[in-house]
Amino acid sequence: MINSLKKSFNAYSKKPFLFVWASMLHIFISLIFSFAAIGVFLIYFMFISLFGQELTLEAISTLAVIGVILTILLLFMNGINAALARAYKKALTKGKTSVAEFYSYALDKAPEMFAIMLTREFIWLLVVGPAIALYVYVLQGYEYMDWLVGTYAFCATFVVHMIFTPSLILAGAFNASIYDSFRQGLNFWRKKHMFFIGIYIIFAVAWLLNFIPLLQIVSIFFLYPLVYTAMVIMMQDTIRVGDD
Repeated sequence: MINSLKKSFNAYSKKPFLFVWASMLHIFISLIFSFAAIGVFLIYFMFISLFGQELTLEAISTLAVIGVILTILLLFMNGINAALARAYKKALTKGKTSVAEFYSYALDKAPEMFAIMLTREFIWLLVVGPAIALYVYVLQGYEYMDWLVGTYAFCATFVVHMIFTPSLILAGAFNASIYDSFRQGLNFWRKKHMFFIGIYIIFAVAWLLNFIPLLQIVSIFFLYPLVYTAMVIMMQDTIRVGDD
């Protein structure tokens, strides 16, 4: 773990702009897709206004449109995350990712990343869903049950997301197929489980800092790419991955 962080820091210190640029591309493309999603919803709002209908969340049509828009947005956001991982990996060899390359790779990998994410969330539902259902229908009136179930849900979410992170990195940074992502991800866990848990904890902290004003500047452009790249290095040094 320490060795991976050192390699990541050395690469960052030599060409920091390449990593900052990758983070900037991630923010820029994410905003474009987010505004596009808002624009599509506004078009829907204007369309129903032409027929004298009110926009209400109780309407099934409105909920369906929102659901489709959010699903498509989530699909492309997963592709953007793949492009970010690829850009960080490319920065290791002092390569710069262009806007067109970032955008093209995001679109190309979106379906695969989305499929891996859906698998992750399905497993999460199997693990956490019964506990939530038990709380809602049986344990809600008992003291401290909300804290107990909430703690369990938080820990389970952390573990499930951590388990699937190597597969997501393989698909994004190394352009692996869905099958290879899961297969190589399991191989990686068998070899580096303890080391990856340690670095993932740091990654989780960096991810949370991305949402805290002022601190997010340091995290997005330094800590997050540093730790993310360290995970990429750890996987690159551990397993052989086919890469185009």
